[in-house]
Amino acid sequence: MGAVLAGYTMLVPVAALLTGTGGVAVTADGALATAVPLWLAAHLIPVAVEGRPFGVLPLLPTLVGVALVAFCSRWAVLRLGGRVRHDAGAVVASQAGAAAAVAVLAGALLPRDMAVTAPWAAMVGAGLVAGTAAGIGVVHACGAPAAWQRVLSGWPGAALAGARVAAAALLLVAALVLTTGLLVSASEVADTAERIAPGAWAGVGVLVLSVGYLPNALLGALSWALGAGVSVGIARSGPFGAEPGPLPPFPPAAVLPVTTVPTAAVLVVLLPVVAGVLGGIACRRALGEDAPVVDRVAAPAAAAVVVAVGAAVPAALAGGALAGGPYDPVSLHPWAVLGSALLLVGIPAVLTCAGTELARHVPVGGTDRSRNAVSRARAARDRRRVSTVAELVERRRTGGAPARRADVAGDEEFFPYPDDGADDGTDDDTGPAARDLTHADDPDDDLDAGDLDAGDRGAAARRRDRATDRATDRATDRDAAGHRVGDRAGDDRAGHDRSDGTRTDRPSRPHDRSRGD
Repeated sequence: MGAVLAGYTMLVPVAALLTGTGGVAVTADGALATAVPLWLAAHLIPVAVEGRPFGVLPLLPTLVGVALVAFCSRWAVLRLGGRVRHDAGAVVASQAGAAAAVAVLAGALLPRDMAVTAPWAAMVGAGLVAGTAAGIGVVHACGAPAAWQRVLSGWPGAALAGARVAAAALLLVAALVLTTGLLVSASEVADTAERIAPGAWAGVGVLVLSVGYLPNALLGALSWALGAGVSVGIARSGPFGAEPGPLPPFPPAAVLPVTTVPTAAVLVVLLPVVAGVLGGIACRRALGEDAPVVDRVAAPAAAAVVVAVGAAVPAALAGGALAGGPYDPVSLHPWAVLGSALLLVGIPAVLTCAGTELARHVPVGGTDRSRNAVSRARAARDRRRVSTVAELVERRRTGGAPARRADVAGDEEFFPYPDDGADDGTDDDTGPAARDLTHADDPDDDLDAGDLDAGDRGAAARRRDRATDRATDRATDRDAAGHRVGDRAGDDRAGHDRSDGTRTDRPSRPHDRSRGD
């Protein structure tokens, strides 16, 4: 309740100043009564004046009220002990409940020509504003809960870092656009102020009121820079064009170019792109160099969503009904702001943060059909090579063919040491005849070399592969020749000599003693 009373007390001098500059005698009761609708406006509660809704509320009192409630909540939670689970909830609930109750009471204390358009909306709106402000103060005092810290340790923390940078850049863009507009239309702004306030004392009141609407003008400049534009009644202004129409006699409204828009104004949409690039750089630095591609995409995308929502919600609150006259309604096109921010900020942020990693997954060169054909050809070649080697081994194991001296000469190029037939335990122990068996005249012998792709391997690589295959086949054939020689030797031992000294290859049978010789 202390924050509510402090905020109301701060608005009483402002109400007295506005009443005095309007030519009305200032009294204590009048200042206190005028501060009530100002307090409601500071909590974004629209009122109706003589039955005409007034929803274009100044946002500067709202920002001041949020800062005040956050400071009071921080002080209260620290006094209670600064425990998040035990003290933070009580402080936030008390601030939100006090604001909601006072909003209902203030709606009943309004002058007779004023009324709250929706009492239940006033209670809910005031509670949300005060509760949000109290939550900001509590988190600032106690720190984020442990669960939040665990969640923010990954890419969500990087997304918040990128969102802060991108939001600051967008605010700078809005300030630049608004300052440029004020400088270009300085004469129109001065004429409008002099026309509605012909005097120094009245000019002070107009200045105070214009400062109160400065955040609204800043959000209008941001909407204009994003391409969404600003509408006041039938008049509309944006970087891509303008529709003429009457504007209210108020200095901030004179900044809008509703007659003609310079051609170079289209380039203003590049400024949000720069903000997206800066947000992507911040996300990349927060993630580190070893972050996966998914995190590099998720962080800038989430940052863009946060920035877009953070721009669209205040844009919706900055506009509203304007007493149902020719200037009604005032719109900053929040949905268009949301979409433009997602495109102009999100795409550059994602490309800046993850463009290099995404480019590695994009195939370069050739069409999909040709790339698939090449892949299939290489797979078929590998399968043919495997099957061909197996067939060669099996064929040369079961039978041989006359040797090819050309292959032997090719082997001697890679194995220059002569084979003298000595049995050293490491070389061929069957002599030249067995070595000749390794180069059978097989038509599939050079199939491996024919299947090789000249672009994939050079001549030296083909010679090495051919020598390796021949060495493998030679070892296999040596084993096969050894088995055949052993079998023949066994058959010779198993045979018996005839009486005339000749040998027979038939196996010996056991001697039958019952038969006569």
